[in-house]
Parts: sequence; C-alpha cells; structure tokens
Amino acid sequence: MGKTTKYLIIYIGIIILLIGTAIELAHAETQDEPPVELHQAKLDQMLAPIALYPDALLSHILIAATYPLEVVQAARWRDEHADLSEQQALDLAEQQDWDPSVIALTPFKELLERMSKDLNWLQDLGDAFLANEAQVLDSVQTLRSRAYAKGNLHDNQYQSVEREQEKIVIHSVERETVYVPFYDTRVVYGDWWWTVHQPIYWRSPRHYTYHSGFHWSPRFHISAGFFFGGFHWRNNHVVINNDYRYRRSNHRYIYNKVRQYPRWQHNRHHRRTVKYHNGYKNKHKRTVVSRNYESQNQRRHQKQVLSRLKHKEAQSNRGVYHTKRNAQHKSERFDKKATSTTRRSINTGQHKVKTDRVSKHQRASRGDTNHNRLNTPRKSVKQAPAKHVRSQQARNHQVRNQQANVHKNVHKKVQRMSSSKQQHRAQSSMRKHSSRAANSNSGKFKARRVEP
Repeated sequence: MGKTTKYLIIYIGIIILLIGTAIELAHAETQDEPPVELHQAKLDQMLAPIALYPDALLSHILIAATYPLEVVQAARWRDEHADLSEQQALDLAEQQDWDPSVIALTPFKELLERMSKDLNWLQDLGDAFLANEAQVLDSVQTLRSRAYAKGNLHDNQYQSVEREQEKIVIHSVERETVYVPFYDTRVVYGDWWWTVHQPIYWRSPRHYTYHSGFHWSPRFHISAGFFFGGFHWRNNHVVINNDYRYRRSNHRYIYNKVRQYPRWQHNRHHRRTVKYHNGYKNKHKRTVVSRNYESQNQRRHQKQVLSRLKHKEAQSNRGVYHTKRNAQHKSERFDKKATSTTRRSINTGQHKVKTDRVSKHQRASRGDTNHNRLNTPRKSVKQAPAKHVRSQQARNHQVRNQQANVHKNVHKKVQRMSSSKQQHRAQSSMRKHSSRAANSNSGKFKARRVEP
C-alpha cells in the first residue's frame, strides 16, 4: 500500500503542475500587450473629420472600425433597405450577426457609405485604435481643445459642449436625437501643425444646414437603445453597456452614468476574415514624431526641386556644348584625313619593299639581273626557300620600323602645315586691320569699308 500511495501522490502532483502551467499560458495569451506609440501626425490626420462628433456616435465609429468587413456589409444592407426610417433600420438590423456598434450605425446611411468607400482609412483607424486606445483618445482631446481655443466649438441648438477636468465632452441637446456634423478640417482647427500630413477633408452633403461653422444633418430620432456606448475620459478608454437591448426607457446622454459602464473588449469573431497587421501593432509604429522629421522632409523636397532646376538648365545649355563638340569633331576629321594619306603612302612603300625583296630572290635563283622590280608578283614571297626565312623576318622588322618613322614624320609635317597656315591667317588678318587703321587715319576713305 505504501508504494501505491506514493505513485498516486506523484501522479496527482504532475497533474496539478500541468494544469497550473496551462492556466498560466492561457492567462498570458489573454493578457493585454503593451501599447505601441503611434505616429502622431498620421493619427491627427485620420481623426480630424470625426473628432468633433458627439461622444456616443464617435464611440460607435471607433469600435466599428475594428470590424471593417461588417461595416461594408452594413452599408450594402442599408442601400437595399433605403426606404426604412432610422428606427426601423435599427430594429431590423438587430437580426444580423453584427457587432452592436455596427448595428448602431445603420440609421446613418451617408456616414456608412463614406466609411465603406474609404476602406484604407477605415482599416487604419481600427488598427490604430486596437494598437493604442489611450493615445487615440488623447489625440481626440487635443483636436477638440484646439477647435475650442479657436472659438469654433461651443454650445448651440444641435450639441452641448462641457468641460470636466480639462476634458471636453460633446453630447446631443435633445433627448433621443442625434445630429451628424460636417466641417472643414482646414479651418476649424486653425493653422494645421503638421506640414506633410494635412487633415482629411470630407465634403458635406447639399441638404445639410449651415450653422456656426458646421454643416448639420437632419435630425435622427433614435430610441434609447442607441446610447449604450461612450468614453471614460479620466481613464482614457471606451465603455459600453452590454444590456442595452433591455433598456428601452427614455434616455439622455449623461456622462455620470456612462462612466459606470464596463470597459469595451475587442471580439475577434466580428473581425471575420480580415487579417490583423502583425497583431495590429507594427503598421502604425512610430518612427519620428517631432517636428524635426517634418523639417527634414521639407529640406529633402527643396533639394529635389533644386536638382530638377539644375537639370533643366543643363539641358537648355546643351546647344553650346554641341557647338564646341562639333568644332572638335571637325579638327578630328582633319587629323583622320591626314593620317589616312600617310597610311596610303606607307602601304605603297611596303609594296615597293616587298617587290624589291621578291625581285632579288628571283634574280638570285634565275640569274636575271635586268628584271623590272615592279613587275614581280607578291605571291612569289610564299615560294621562298627555307634558307631565307630568317633574313626575311629581319627585313620585315626593318620595314615596320621604317613605316613607324614615316608615320611620325608625316604627322609632324601635317601639324607644322596646320600651324603655319594658322600663323599665316593670323598675320594676314593683322595686316588687313593695320591697313584699315592706316587708311582711316589718313582720311583716304570717307565711309566705312565693308568687305564681302
């Protein structure tokens, strides 16, 4: 019994260790990875057209951006059911297997179309929100504070703007109503602080009304089931109420109640077949965030422009280069002609030497002394006996040396002739000028003489 109990204890211990390691691995997988610092210029550029939306609508947009395929499906579904009202579309869309935030955007047909058309922007926004939620919300607050400082964000009949501990909260004024604002991002925030990454600009539809610098959509009358999401600005994260389907009482966006909602968690099921970009971490990884990066890009651009201008100037001055090159080409042609004449003379001399050599050999073999040298054929050299091969090689070497000397002498003569011609021309021109000056001084010619 003692051995069996020992074995049982050992087995139980091994099983406990395996279970503990499996629990630790599962906990490590479910743990949140540390956030990645994003490129601030690109982040401000993406968030510029939606940062001034009401908090409830903006929270649904950020969550829905993490499920881009469902947003496209919802936009197509809304086109097929264009005759439905806002509340009817919201009630009918609950039958679909979509994320609640995607379903909450179905009443806003034009907003869904804009999000589904610009898929690159939609997916980049979702990846950035998954990579660093706190930095995204901080950039939203900086954009709101800039618009507030410029006097473009204030209370009106469409929205209410509240400040709480340096955080700006935007919500609808009327109960169960939502107004979608469209604004010029190049004007609302003042002078844009990123020179390279300019803000994204969305044009407002024609049927929107203009009021206090914004174009406002018609009123969307929606039940309280829409207002189940928002922001916990103090902790910088998005919150949602999972039991929103069972809350159908009249509701107004109250920030104190929203802060009590639990934190939102990403659901991989609604991501569908859309892949994460390296765990949605490395795509928006920051390279350089400071303004020095922008100044370096400006300097590079200036250098490129200057190099292009220099290239154009070089192409424009190409004609002068061609004239000089043509002059050099003429002189080279003159030299080539001279060398060709010398080569002809050398070749004739070589023929004479060969004929002399053949005639001597024939005279030695035949005993004919009065034979003409020029009438002997060149093929007779191949018929020479083996005794005279070495002597012929030596003679060939002498002939080659003579040819080289003749070539050098002719080239020198040509150069002397060209230099003498130039000197002669210069002297003749000097004489002409001196004679003109003398005649003009003597008064022989009253009018100026023009030569043809």
